[in-house]
Amino acid sequence: MTGVLMGGSHTFDDLVREWTTIEDCEPLDRKQGLNWLAKSLRIAAQLEFSTIPPYLCALWSIKDPASPTASTIRHVVQEEMIHMALALNMLVSLGDEYRVGIADPNWVPKYPGGLAGGIHPGLNVELAGFSRRALDVFLEIELPASRIEHAVAALERAERYEPEQVGGATIGEFYEKILHAFDVLEPEYRIDRQLTGPLAWVPITCHDDVRRAIELIIDQGEGSGRGPAEYPIEPGKPIELSHFYRFLELAVEKRIVPLDEDGTSWGFGEDLQHPECFPMAAVPTGGYSGPDSDAPPRVIELCTRFNRDYTAMLHHLDRAWTNGDQGELVHAIERMFSLEAPARELMQIETERHPSVTYGPDFRFLP
Repeated sequence: MTGVLMGGSHTFDDLVREWTTIEDCEPLDRKQGLNWLAKSLRIAAQLEFSTIPPYLCALWSIKDPASPTASTIRHVVQEEMIHMALALNMLVSLGDEYRVGIADPNWVPKYPGGLAGGIHPGLNVELAGFSRRALDVFLEIELPASRIEHAVAALERAERYEPEQVGGATIGEFYEKILHAFDVLEPEYRIDRQLTGPLAWVPITCHDDVRRAIELIIDQGEGSGRGPAEYPIEPGKPIELSHFYRFLELAVEKRIVPLDEDGTSWGFGEDLQHPECFPMAAVPTGGYSGPDSDAPPRVIELCTRFNRDYTAMLHHLDRAWTNGDQGELVHAIERMFSLEAPARELMQIETERHPSVTYGPDFRFLP
């Protein structure tokens, strides 16, 4: 394995320009195209992962983990993990020369900060407890490309909510460019480093698998051309909303329901109660456990314990897709579950400067 990580531009617009230059060359340089595709998939995996820490902070801040709001956010987190796994399976399907590079300080997201790949430039993603402000950010992250039609016009009969769009491409548009590159390059698919199981249950063996994986990511995230539901509505089966509409329900505190049998019209149904939460403040730049921290010793201790497990989790994930090792993936999941206890304890410690709010995990990678 030569360990190609891919350098160069890391914003969506730059990637699009780079791909256009590659595609316009005659003859097509397939090696250069595959390098572009690997770089974009690595950013895609980084993008999916970067949504998980803020969603987890919101989830852990909810005092009743069995509440409908907690269940909704937990469902979204689980699907984001699946999306990251699909992106990594697509990446390693391209060949052994492309490193995963998860346990790399340059790959691990930093908060507060923007999304990987320059998606929604200007959006500031924080680590904070569940709140309307946090939901505004979550809605912007999951914003559908067709949001005017589906997030507003399809819900005209009830209370409306439309986030202020920061601008730039959506996550779905980013994946559509990746799918187009697969269409053009028609790579051979390697399966030796791909994983299946609790998170990565879709191996990539052909172009149809790529298309299905990307459609799943888009439909579960921002919603499909059918509207708020992930899948076509079938009588007697539960309706699964995409991430944007799940967060929209929480923002307006009402269930989103179909107004007809085929799901062409939608409205709001029963009320959702705002959950009781720990008032976790937004984590400042640098966190609470860095060398210059003036946080109380117990806070530093809990953050350090949290970050050791967080770092170990990232190393397990890296080894899982570097070596095609299913056992490493199991260890990563175990480490992830261990993060909740110190996080929830931190959220019950009031800050010294502002006693009305509490600390929280800072998700720092320890080299």
